[in-house]
Amino acid sequence: MKDDLLRDVRPTFIMLWFGVAFVLLIGCLNIANLMLARSNVRMGELATRIALGADRARLSRQLLTEAVVIAALGGLLGLAVGAAGLRLIETLGVEDLPRGTQVAVDGTVVLFTFLLAAAAGIFFGAIPLLHIFRTDLNAVFRAESRTGTASRRAVLLRSALVTGQVAIAFILLIGAGLMFASLRAALSVDPGFDPSSVLTGYMSLPESRYQDDPEQLQFTDELLREVRALPGVTAASVTSMIPFGGGGSSSVILPEGYVPRPGESLLAPYSTVAGPGYFEAMRIPLLAGRYFDDTDAEGSTQVIIIDRWLAQRYFPDENPVGRRMLWGTLPGMEENEEDFLYTIIGVVGDIRQNDLTESEHVGAYYFTYRQRPLGFLTLVAHTEMAPTSLTPSIRRVVNRIDPDLPFYYPETMEQRIADSLARRRTPMLLLSGFAAVALFLAAVGIYGVLAYSVTQRTREISIRMAIGSSPQRVFSMVVTQGLLVVGLGLAIGLAGSLLLVRLVRALLYGVQPTDPLVLTAVIVTLAACGLVACWLPARRATRIDPVIVLNAE
Repeated sequence: MKDDLLRDVRPTFIMLWFGVAFVLLIGCLNIANLMLARSNVRMGELATRIALGADRARLSRQLLTEAVVIAALGGLLGLAVGAAGLRLIETLGVEDLPRGTQVAVDGTVVLFTFLLAAAAGIFFGAIPLLHIFRTDLNAVFRAESRTGTASRRAVLLRSALVTGQVAIAFILLIGAGLMFASLRAALSVDPGFDPSSVLTGYMSLPESRYQDDPEQLQFTDELLREVRALPGVTAASVTSMIPFGGGGSSSVILPEGYVPRPGESLLAPYSTVAGPGYFEAMRIPLLAGRYFDDTDAEGSTQVIIIDRWLAQRYFPDENPVGRRMLWGTLPGMEENEEDFLYTIIGVVGDIRQNDLTESEHVGAYYFTYRQRPLGFLTLVAHTEMAPTSLTPSIRRVVNRIDPDLPFYYPETMEQRIADSLARRRTPMLLLSGFAAVALFLAAVGIYGVLAYSVTQRTREISIRMAIGSSPQRVFSMVVTQGLLVVGLGLAIGLAGSLLLVRLVRALLYGVQPTDPLVLTAVIVTLAACGLVACWLPARRATRIDPVIVLNAE
């Protein structure tokens, strides 16, 4: 049962876990880069302490402790932000996901967060630690007497960390872009009806007071008569199954005289009880025949309306209006088949029942409530005013007819369709948030590396400018260094995004995993952010005064 419940959302959860992990990894790489730069500055201190007798194990404990303390503080801040963010997440429709209402910051979350923070601290603390231990600290004293640029190994390591940040940000941006394009494609799907200006709501007739069909029919007729008389209402009816209501009822139905082929699986299309005014209120187009009217009542010919898909399935080369369908039994199983035969009076357009992105259609057919009265019904009203403004008037109507009967869960059809997309919209918004954070961290990482590089190369840049290099050439040199890192990160990220295809493909609708528009937008966005991050340190480099720097040397 759990596997069945999570089957449709498991890929989404896995993708969000990847998003969380990638953002955490970018943060770790960023802090590792900062701590690596800080450790280079502290090389003289560390070398002095070793010369005075401190062993490397003690220095390792100190550096790792510093890193874990930073991570723990970050974990505390993350818990506070996460607790506050739960309110925001609730507005994104997370409760529509399986067990979404149970999302909370509890003891398990707190313990997990601190364990993860400690592991992250050890991870990003180990990178500069390895760099320090691979450096000959005795040579630091010899370097103290002269100045120069950073070692090539240190520059490559910092550049590699930033390259990884750019690559991860690229992957997250690709995922968010594909999810956004998929949601946009889903929103463009025609549901088969016009959801605008339609209000819906439920009523349940208790069996203690509505024990038989005549009483249920009397209540429904009186309800619709008064609702249709309300100002602004252009059409109103009731139904047993409203589209995008989260439910569904299906049953086998066959044309009269139809003989199934050996081994043929019988169709079970959606079965809905509606009534006069329903198709008009929902703006479901009539393709042949007529809609239900008040003459389709108990005692008259049993009638049914089918959709276009069912008509093409069973009557591909003829007009189905006037033909009869067998419902509630199978051929030859009942002696009096006339009681189970319904005459087709109309053919209407196909509609999406619960999902705009559903790929399979199984057909639908409709009875009239005047021949099959409803104990649980959904009111559908099309209005010329704002649909929600009609709710108080409908409640007054229901209260006049039956003071003990509530009219509950009033929603517009547009709200229902929007809610049905929660499983696409919520992951898209969360992944977009992850991608935005990753993009920001990657830009900060690029800026930090270049700014530190400019600081380390101040003497070199001063000499270049003193012997005739123009500020424009210095600017180009620094920007080129940053863009090479960005370009390599984009190439690695593009390769990594191809591995993301397997995970994302099941979540997409109407868009290919390698959509060129998404790829182009992500590349341009990352390149633009990288260029801005490169521009600031490069501008700073052009303002170095070689006279002041060389005199200070």
